[in-house]
Amino acid sequence: NKTRFEVHVSKDTFKFNAAHFVAYPGFRERLHGHNYRVSVRLLGSRKIGPDGYVIDYGCVKNVTKRVCKELNEHFLCPTLSNVLEITTCTMESRESISIKCEDGSIFVFPKTDVAMIPIVHATTEELAIYLWGRILHGLDAQYLLKRGIHTMEVKCAEAIGQDATFRLEIPTDLEGHSFDVSQYIMNGNVVPMPCPSNPDTKQAAPSDCTSRNQCCRNKGDCSKSELSVKLQKLADMINNGKLPKEKGTKVTAADLEDLIS
Repeated sequence: NKTRFEVHVSKDTFKFNAAHFVAYPGFRERLHGHNYRVSVRLLGSRKIGPDGYVIDYGCVKNVTKRVCKELNEHFLCPTLSNVLEITTCTMESRESISIKCEDGSIFVFPKTDVAMIPIVHATTEELAIYLWGRILHGLDAQYLLKRGIHTMEVKCAEAIGQDATFRLEIPTDLEGHSFDVSQYIMNGNVVPMPCPSNPDTKQAAPSDCTSRNQCCRNKGDCSKSELSVKLQKLADMINNGKLPKEKGTKVTAADLEDLIS
């Protein structure tokens, strides 16, 4: 018998507005924000509880709203980042969080405006993992298991059509379970997406360069790559003595442009 019960809870109140940027070696987004949405799915057994529920929707609503409220109107600070120097400082008798980035940029936020989250990158994927852990804690893993609920799924969306889902079986022994976000991240260097080779590919406007679903994270990356290729072509011609000019004749910018066009 493959019959299984499950419930899915998604409400307008499962939301939080927050600022963030994604940073990893060699890359940092600009500071920006999203109106995040969250939903929860719980997978149960072949039978529902004696009260007729897989779980009372009210329980899921109360916990998820509370978790979202903790993040609402905050900067999402990934405390496990390997490229951000995060320190607490006191300015005019008020505590602040200082964040120094790999590129030298420094952000300072009032401590009360920052959500210190044990994640490596402030992506929807890692937020989904974090939310999963917080919601599980609020619902009580042992209570869920007693009701026959074996798996929980949390979806985090940063915009319509852009969401990440984290799904995991509920551990039977939370004390012996290390819920470390980094265990779900691959080791190794980041492999950048290649620039579009199709001339018809629409490039995002510079103001949209913070969007994570661009092929190139920054439009300038593509322009820089194309320029490098042209300059190398020109350097090869100069080194090989192939400039089509007679000795003593000045080379103009137009001549060089013709060579690399």
